[in-house]
Amino acid sequence: MSGYILNNRGIRAGVVNGASIFDLTGKKVYDLRGNNIYRLSGELVGHMLDASGSDKRLDRGSEALLSVGETPELDEPENRPPPQRQPSATFTEAIRLRRIISAPADRPKKG
Repeated sequence: MSGYILNNRGIRAGVVNGASIFDLTGKKVYDLRGNNIYRLSGELVGHMLDASGSDKRLDRGSEALLSVGETPELDEPENRPPPQRQPSATFTEAIRLRRIISAPADRPKKG
């Protein structure tokens, strides 16, 4: 079984791969046995909600186990930065002329 772990806000908080739980950086942090979450030492620390499908949800008491910041997910299109504006033709021409005028080949050599 592989899939994402979602918190109560629907944000990805981790990844389940087989019986292992990984944080979003890929570090193994917990083991999963049924719906129970265990530390790698074997201590029971939380539970998952019963859900069908590959994505699982943490119960409210277990949300802190895989805490994520308020940063948005990378694949949400509404949170992508807007495309940068292209310079206008007149601005581009002004830069080109400035480079021509200030070119070192036009200046006399000091010596």
